[in-house]
Amino acid sequence: MSQPVESFSPFAVSVLRAADRRLRSADRGDLMTRYAACRSAMSALTRIDTFYVGLYIGQTTLSIPYCVDDKQFLSADVQQFGPNGLSAYIKSTGQDYRYRQDGGRRVRLGWTITERPVLDAIVVPLHGFEANEIIGMMCVESCVADTFDDEAVRAMHWLSRALVWELVQDRNFADDLGLYELYPELDSSRTQNGTDLLRTLTRELERLRLALHGVELPDDPGLAEPRRLLAEARESGERLHLELADALATTQREQPTRKDNTAGLTTRELEIAMLIAVDGLTNRELASRLFISEKTVKVHVGNILRKLGISQRSAIPYVIGEIHPSATPPDQ
Repeated sequence: MSQPVESFSPFAVSVLRAADRRLRSADRGDLMTRYAACRSAMSALTRIDTFYVGLYIGQTTLSIPYCVDDKQFLSADVQQFGPNGLSAYIKSTGQDYRYRQDGGRRVRLGWTITERPVLDAIVVPLHGFEANEIIGMMCVESCVADTFDDEAVRAMHWLSRALVWELVQDRNFADDLGLYELYPELDSSRTQNGTDLLRTLTRELERLRLALHGVELPDDPGLAEPRRLLAEARESGERLHLELADALATTQREQPTRKDNTAGLTTRELEIAMLIAVDGLTNRELASRLFISEKTVKVHVGNILRKLGISQRSAIPYVIGEIHPSATPPDQ
């Protein structure tokens, strides 16, 4: 017999339902809102000093696109990890981690965010599209011992599944409509290259700059320091906006080489690209060969096209051939 599922408290139910609404209502591709919904839910349920989401890149690299420490948003980061730390444990086992398992040893071996001692932590895996695929992790940390109870662990586990579910729905919805199978370059939720990314950053920074200029503080001696900080923020925003605009102009003037556009394929994406280049496999044949769904294949193929900077599947053999000379186009 299966073990009975322990129910959430009425307060936890209300918090998680609110998080569910935020996750569902977020625009397609709006990862920041979804990450924030998970953090807000955990902050309402328990004391947390640090919250972050990490995504695996290959076998030994973790990207941290979202991190809040002591109520401060930290810059995105990318970290290499060894075989004995927290990131490796989550990726290899696919199991939750709690501080009490080893007295925080793996936390101390993991990504260092703050100089304050971490005395409790929960880390849960983000399960991906395929069976046994771990795409990342979600973590909460506290500087107070024994902060997190069993309900907090269950909440983290539910939030991680809800987050990935919404990300899957984004992609499945597009796949069901066939919107981007033939024209992945039209998927506005994804940046295609460095120029596209710079445009996105410039646009968002301009929104931030205008918002800062819309803030007015009273001419009160007691607000001198906030006014100074606001002025510095405005100057920083303007300076960054000009630097990004200059970088965008420089990028547009320079024609990137094809080889520059081949970086960033994951192991699975490279495997699929090679099968397309060498054997000319269709999506259905790839799904059968790799024992994954055809929808998952479509996601990988879309990623490959985007990362290689091309728009047509037929161009994959020629671009891959520059990375791996053995991947000769089938018709040559």
